[in-house]
Amino acid sequence: MKYSEKHQVEFYECDENENLKLPAMIDLMMSVSEHQLSSGIASTNVLAKKGLGWVVTQYHIEINRLPKPNEEIIVSTEPVGYNRFLEYRNYLFSDQKGNELINVESEWVLFDLQKRKLVSTDQEMMAEIGIPFLKKLPRFPRLRVQAKYDKKRQYRVCYDDLDTNHHMTNGHYFNWFIDMFDREFLKQHVAKVIDIKFNLEVRYGDLPYSCITTVDHETEIKSYHAISDQDRNDKSVCEILWRKL
Repeated sequence: MKYSEKHQVEFYECDENENLKLPAMIDLMMSVSEHQLSSGIASTNVLAKKGLGWVVTQYHIEINRLPKPNEEIIVSTEPVGYNRFLEYRNYLFSDQKGNELINVESEWVLFDLQKRKLVSTDQEMMAEIGIPFLKKLPRFPRLRVQAKYDKKRQYRVCYDDLDTNHHMTNGHYFNWFIDMFDREFLKQHVAKVIDIKFNLEVRYGDLPYSCITTVDHETEIKSYHAISDQDRNDKSVCEILWRKL
């Protein structure tokens, strides 16, 4: 059950290199999957009436090329399966000639918005919207917290950072990751592969740290990130492989 939408990339969605910003990329993904589900029993509005919400737990993102301002792209999504607690959904960004720009694999859970914990998958709902049960689950890279980070900076979760699940929306994590780099680095490099895992909620008023360490390879740089609270509880872990422009 694949669903696609056309989108013209706006200038405000791009950085000073005229590449689509990573938070904007995430926002487009959330938009297309919500539009696919908007008329059914798995939509945000219907689930909210049951006290439930969709929450992403992990992304694997491979970037061939980031879209440019005024470029018309096609954003597609397809739910690929589920098991007792997890649901899996893929995304694809492509240009008008069908060239693949960005491939994304994602893992989701259903979340109890009052008790703030995951719940088991609604099998009847999955059957109704045509998503198959998976005996063998997709494999995501295992992300590890680094023993030490080179630099950290404290942030505050503001009201505009929140989504309808009442915690920081996942696209905003990338603002904190990107902000840890110098401007010159960002002008000369672009993300190639991104892996991110969301372990614990980041909620309104929290004062977490964005942590980073980088490792230089011959032609690429890999950055290791974490969002941690003052007790060193890691809310999120991320690894980004960069290539030079």
